Amino acid sequence: MPDGTSRFTCKGKTILHYMGTSTFSEYTVVADISVAKIDPSAPLDKVCLLGCGISTGYGAAINTAKVEPGSTCAIFGLGGVGLATIMGCKVAGASRIIGIDINKDKFAKAKEFGVSDCINPQDFSKPIQEVLVEMTDGGVDYSFECIGNVK
Repeated sequence: MPDGTSRFTCKGKTILHYMGTSTFSEYTVVADISVAKIDPSAPLDKVCLLGCGISTGYGAAINTAKVEPGSTCAIFGLGGVGLATIMGCKVAGASRIIGIDINKDKFAKAKEFGVSDCINPQDFSKPIQEVLVEMTDGGVDYSFECIGNVK
């Protein structure tokens, strides 16, 4: 729970929640901030896929960075959060969205979502930031790390 407590015990020992929601359990007790109301007419086999990655990526572009029309954006990582970030940049009116990932298999889907250029850092002998500076005549306006690895 947000206050550091748990509602679960086993043989007198506290069991902590996994990621605050215990989504791997059959039943759980969660704080109200971990619950979202789903429209009863929405297909559950589709909405079950909408986790925090969508709102995280989209919100990063729209609410946090406040991407401006005509800007150039770089998205590092083209998984779920990266694709949602692409959507946010596109809706905000970015004129160029560069997708960066070491897995070329993700490029086709990224282009469907609105990426204008896809690059694999492993295809270059110089640091990716130098590649981006050259591609954009000076650098990007917004850069998003969606890899999930802070190292």
